[in-house]
Amino acid sequence: MKKLLFLLLASGIASSAFAQGGPSGLNCKKKCFAPDSLLSRWVVDINFLAGGMSEDLTTAKTIGNYNNSIAGVSNTGNLKFGKSHSYGFDAQVGYFFGHKCNWGIGTGFMYLGQQGNLTLDQFHVEYQSTDANNNTFRQLITANGPIEEKVTITNINIPLVLKYKHRFSKRIGFTADLGALFNLQMRNSYNSNASFDYEAVYKFTGSGSDVTAVYDNATTPASTDHLLTRAEYATRSDLNSYFNTTLRNLGYNVGLNARPNSNSGSVSYTARSVGLLVQPSINYYFNDNIALNLGVYYIYQPFKNTPTNGYELTNKVGDYSSVMNSVTASNNQTYGLNVGLRIYLGKGKDSDHDGIPNREDWCPYVYGVPYFHGCPDTDGDGIPDNEDSCVRVPGLAKFHGCPDSDGDGIPDKEDACPYQAGTVAMHGCPDRDGDGIADKDDACPDKAGLPQFKGCPDSDGDGVPDNEDQCPDVAGPVENHGCPYPKPEPAVEPVKVSTPILFEVNKTVIHHSSYPVLDEAVKKLSADKDATVVVDGYTDNTGTKAYNKGLSMRRAQAVKEHLIKLGVSPKRIKVVGHGEGQPAASNDSDEGRLKNRRAVMHLSTGDE
Repeated sequence: MKKLLFLLLASGIASSAFAQGGPSGLNCKKKCFAPDSLLSRWVVDINFLAGGMSEDLTTAKTIGNYNNSIAGVSNTGNLKFGKSHSYGFDAQVGYFFGHKCNWGIGTGFMYLGQQGNLTLDQFHVEYQSTDANNNTFRQLITANGPIEEKVTITNINIPLVLKYKHRFSKRIGFTADLGALFNLQMRNSYNSNASFDYEAVYKFTGSGSDVTAVYDNATTPASTDHLLTRAEYATRSDLNSYFNTTLRNLGYNVGLNARPNSNSGSVSYTARSVGLLVQPSINYYFNDNIALNLGVYYIYQPFKNTPTNGYELTNKVGDYSSVMNSVTASNNQTYGLNVGLRIYLGKGKDSDHDGIPNREDWCPYVYGVPYFHGCPDTDGDGIPDNEDSCVRVPGLAKFHGCPDSDGDGIPDKEDACPYQAGTVAMHGCPDRDGDGIADKDDACPDKAGLPQFKGCPDSDGDGVPDNEDQCPDVAGPVENHGCPYPKPEPAVEPVKVSTPILFEVNKTVIHHSSYPVLDEAVKKLSADKDATVVVDGYTDNTGTKAYNKGLSMRRAQAVKEHLIKLGVSPKRIKVVGHGEGQPAASNDSDEGRLKNRRAVMHLSTGDE
């Protein structure tokens, strides 16, 4: 049976692997089949079960219940279960959840009718008893062959299971239940073939009127004992009548081949069981609403029982208590084949509410139109969205629904310049100057240039591209924006006042060495009341152009403020900032940059 179970599980896995190569749902060119996600979530499973069962029984040691039983002679036997079969049905309601609807839960009702034989062999006990006249004697009870009870079991359960299902194709699927069985009833009705020999041994002590019956517990009774046994009367023709009528009427508990007054009854286990159910099946789908289940099942149920206190199989002619009353534990295994139906409840879903059921809708979760089998055409280009690579923009069939706005043969989604016709080499972008750099990346798209200058030329070859070269036709250093440094203008003695006024790096504080120059300028301005002065401020090329422009202005202003402190009217002073332009020397050395950090005063006399 276990091999059959493993074979069915393996076939389900193999079918799943095989099904991966085929269609898996309705989103295909033609209708395939409704996958699990499109079937109803609610199902009813009805299965008929047939197979075998086994019981692993544990029994109590009942020999101690027989008063002063004789060890080595008494044996309450070994209980075994066999010749069994099982049949029944289960009905469940299940609900599958999740997007794919492969997993679910279920519960319902399971009935099992089971039959088997309980066999107790070698039953024989010898123990101390008392007869109707209150005489102590030795009771012997022997079963006439193995005791068999034919048992009919009513096994009722509530299953609570985890369900799995997977539909591989239009017709074939796999399903399995795994979970707990909560037992409601385990009732064992029996019919027994038991018959026993009830024999007695009396031992007497004393004499005359002082005779007393005592218990002879020797392994072999004394020859002087009063033997009411089969062996003692084996030669008598009226033996059965003697034992079954005469002696019994005299108050002795004896009889040969005596059957119980009632050889049938029922026993229910005192503790309920929580068991295990495994039930895999292959499904054959007649349609999307009903499928045939064909599979196997396995059930394990552990039962506990509390034997009756002082339990004895029999101790008096006509009395009988089932062998099951000695059971303390029973581990039951039931297995076999199941065949049944799975019914999907309710109508097919219409998840997108477009009036097309999911099972017929190629796009079941998106509102669509019947012409495209339930799929939408959002951009109205005659190509359904499930085949359209550009669902929101009208396009062409040859480009899977994507447009080619510039008509260059490259669809917009692959075109780096979708609205300008270009070449494949340039990923759809134009290159007007033919320099191998697409116009969108070319800073000079109408002049062939070099990649290192983003497509711009360097006409004078000074390393400064023409679009940044303030002197594109004359080579000059980079730091002077591609222009050569101008030759120093000859000094005009009447205008220029001595040497330049110097400053430290990034400072507007006048260097002390320049104070004599300022004093000389004040003297000249004092001598000519109509004279004015223009202060030109300069910097080196340290820092940005904008910053240097402001710094040069601040330096010129610093000279103005110093002259004002020395008594010169502010109306006679004008300041100009030239930034880093018009350097007095090269900025490539510290000495050159020192000379460039300066302010120069130009005096205009009243005669000019």
